[in-house]
Amino acid sequence: MAKEKDELLDHNYDGIQEYDNDLPRWWLNIFWLTTIFAICYATWTHILREETQQETLARRLKENQALRQEASVNTTANDIGNEELINMSADSNLLARAKANWDSKCVACHGANGEGLVGPNLTDKYWLHGGNPEDIRNVIRKGVLEKGMLAWETVMNPDEINEITAYVLSLQGTKPSNPKDPQGELFE
Repeated sequence: MAKEKDELLDHNYDGIQEYDNDLPRWWLNIFWLTTIFAICYATWTHILREETQQETLARRLKENQALRQEASVNTTANDIGNEELINMSADSNLLARAKANWDSKCVACHGANGEGLVGPNLTDKYWLHGGNPEDIRNVIRKGVLEKGMLAWETVMNPDEINEITAYVLSLQGTKPSNPKDPQGELFE
């Protein structure tokens, strides 16, 4: 390969001169590939596609909305009544599973035995947000942000929330060693 002779252009800017060389081949190749890609992309997105971007967005939003509705139907399908939650609180196998969830998620605020640390005591008959099983499940599911209680519906599935609710019901009437003072209204 013969070396090209570098020729200077015949102008001068503050003592700086430049060569009159061709652009590097790789620059030209990238330029032409980018140009070809831009033409193909514009043709595909604006001429050849069967649906416009707005139609695609509308279709995907509709699909997403259908999935959300299906998820909310599944959530309400797992809403069981007070009686069934009370019956669940007597099932030892279910309580063993719920205890594992309790130990990993609830102990930090409510204590190992429900005595209450940062969160309220769950072993007495006093409740801040309603004491029937459905109220307890709703507090677990939705949380109480102003009190620092997280909403667990995005972390636990509905069956786990029902199990934790049954576990909380099973704590009623127990006598932990160092319970927190009662808070809320008496619920019998």
